[in-house]
Amino acid sequence: MKCVKCGKPSTVHVQNLDTCGSCFQKIIEKRVRKEVRTAGLIEKNDKILVIDDGSASGKVSGYLLKKIIKGMPVQIEIKQKEFEPGMEIKGDYNKVVVPWNADLEDEYFLSCVMQNREAEFLGHYTTSSKTYVKLLLPVLSSEAEQLAKIRNFSYTEKKDKSPIREMMDKLEEEYPEAKFSLLKSSREFSR
Repeated sequence: MKCVKCGKPSTVHVQNLDTCGSCFQKIIEKRVRKEVRTAGLIEKNDKILVIDDGSASGKVSGYLLKKIIKGMPVQIEIKQKEFEPGMEIKGDYNKVVVPWNADLEDEYFLSCVMQNREAEFLGHYTTSSKTYVKLLLPVLSSEAEQLAKIRNFSYTEKKDKSPIREMMDKLEEEYPEAKFSLLKSSREFSR
């Protein structure tokens, strides 16, 4: 197969899309740039903490953030740390980039709906004086893993899948783009 963008031999097949590694990186970077721009997530003189939990999303978040904001006067620090929604991060940062992607957002949204609890940490959220940025919100976990492989990042895969994640994966096989549709619904829900 050939890359749908440049015609070179394709090396990446994600979401029914055959691309070469270079074009795949550009596609993901473009999605993340759009998310940052439309949501107004990064500004001049921000003090940003990137949480790297060892997952592909954590590694890719740090890489993409540096690539996106090159030349902008911001301070970036990367820390190895586990993250859960609602967790308070201490330190003199006004933005915290968390290792969160579309799959995790969908899983969180569905678990809140099924358990009839308030989804207070949907999308990018603010607590006290910090804004928690989900940089990879427009990226699936499989895409983050592919990008980590292309960039030769070492990461740990999450072995255990929740029943909700398994259900979402089956839905995605049957109905492509189901995860992105669910993400769009969660964004409408959080307004």
